[in-house]
Amino acid sequence: MGELVGALVRGFIVIAGHILTMLDTAEFFGARRRSARQKALSRGEQVKIPCVLRDPSLTDGREQQGRLLVGPGRVQWLAPGRPPTPFEPGELTMQAVDEQAITFHAGRTELRLHPDEAPAVLRALGA
Repeated sequence: MGELVGALVRGFIVIAGHILTMLDTAEFFGARRRSARQKALSRGEQVKIPCVLRDPSLTDGREQQGRLLVGPGRVQWLAPGRPPTPFEPGELTMQAVDEQAITFHAGRTELRLHPDEAPAVLRALGA
């Protein structure tokens, strides 16, 4: 009887392990952070929206991860180790979109961020 219970317990552990690996916990926690940023924006606060930027003057033409400071005032580019810089890309055109990212281009500038946060950035830029 003990062997049967042990086999059932091991079976449940294996099944639970498979289910946990199928869950996308990063997306779950990312959605919570995005929701918190949206609520902060609706209260009129400034928020830092993660993104990837390629711009000749702000990132020396290379892709760089950073954040856009959005809220009251001008949109600013925040890069690690650099002071905040005004972000004025001009007219953005959507180039590609999937579940994880949306890509915009404006001349030689490329901006990639999560689709849930694109409307807030576009509103802040006046697009």
